Amino acid sequence: MTYVFTLVGVVFLILFLIKRDKNGSVLATGLKTLTSLMFIVTALVAMIETNKYGISFILIIIGLVCGMIGDILLDLKVYFKSLANTYNVSIKDHNYLTYFGMLSFGIGHIMYIISTFLLSDDLIKELIFSLIIGLVLISLIMIISIKLLKMNYGKFLIPSICYGFLLSSFVVFMIFRIINHYSVGNLFLLLGSIFFILSDLVLSMTYFSKKEDYNKNGILNPESRFMISTNHILYYIAQFLIALSILFL
Repeated sequence: MTYVFTLVGVVFLILFLIKRDKNGSVLATGLKTLTSLMFIVTALVAMIETNKYGISFILIIIGLVCGMIGDILLDLKVYFKSLANTYNVSIKDHNYLTYFGMLSFGIGHIMYIISTFLLSDDLIKELIFSLIIGLVLISLIMIISIKLLKMNYGKFLIPSICYGFLLSSFVVFMIFRIINHYSVGNLFLLLGSIFFILSDLVLSMTYFSKKEDYNKNGILNPESRFMISTNHILYYIAQFLIALSILFL
């Protein structure tokens, strides 16, 4: 049954990508919510089928729930932003949605990191090194994106650095973990963490590219359907891999 719900999630994802454009809509947000709900259900069914009810698996599910909340907030942000010229929707309103969406995803990654650490609590040194290396990686990513790509994070600079630090640390810790405790479940978590950071790199381009990029035609426009679809496909691959990892941990 676990794979059935994963397949249902894929169907909802396809429908969402068909309906989602740069302006968003209530229907697109609803389909995105259903897609996200499916990775939560996938994880719950995996936990039930394998009779795994430990705190680590519960934390993974909490992380997935945080992801779904972040999904809803960020998609509503896009939709409300499109209404700004028609209705009295303050820019502060969709900025708040961005802040809380990033916070929700950040909490989710804290849950993932704690969960994977509890599954192998002999890796305390590796966790510390992961946090240090994660800080170095996000510093390099921000330097490249700001200095070379001319991306403008504005008021979201500090939240983006904090969130990117968690993403980078999760990837590095999973590399350490799979070296010390290889399993299919750990491989799924590593791949999930990599797809997650790739997704958010694309999302950062969508949100924070320089102004002239939004006037480009074709797939190079940060808000093109290609960029939107790439971001979401990478993201949902990540979340479903994390959910399915419960089967093999």
